[in-house]
Amino acid sequence: MNFELHPNFKEKIHIIDLNLCKVFLENEKNYPWILLIPMKTGIKKIIDLNIDDQMILYKEMSMAQEILWNAYHPDQINVAAIGNKTPQLHIHIIARFTTDPAWPMTVWDHPIKEKLNDDETQSIVKNLRAKFMAQMKKIK
Repeated sequence: MNFELHPNFKEKIHIIDLNLCKVFLENEKNYPWILLIPMKTGIKKIIDLNIDDQMILYKEMSMAQEILWNAYHPDQINVAAIGNKTPQLHIHIIARFTTDPAWPMTVWDHPIKEKLNDDETQSIVKNLRAKFMAQMKKIK
C-alpha cells in the first residue's frame, strides 16, 4: 500500500522529505510552525510505529526542534501529537514567544489566524529546507 497524505494536509506547504517524515510548514504568520508526518500507511499514534521507526521519529523531532530554536530564538518550543481531527500521525512543532497572540495558551486557543504571503512563504521554506539539508548531512 502506497503512502498517502490525509486530505486535511493538502493545504500544508511542503518543505522537505526526511528519512521517515515529510516536513510541512503551517501557513500561520504568528507562529513558526512545522509538521512532521511519517511516511507510513495506517499510522495514527506514535506507538503504531515499530520501535526502529519510533527512534527515527524522535531523532527527526529533535532535529526539527533544534532548527526552529536556532532559526527563531523562541521562548519555548511546543511539541504535540494530538490527532483528534486528523487520523494520521503528525507532530506539530511550534516556536512560541511570550509576545505571540495566544501566549501562554495553546495556538489552538487563539481564534485569529493570519496567513503568510507568498514571499514570506518562499523565504521561510527556502531557509528551513537549507537548515534541514545541512542537518541531514551531519547525520549521514
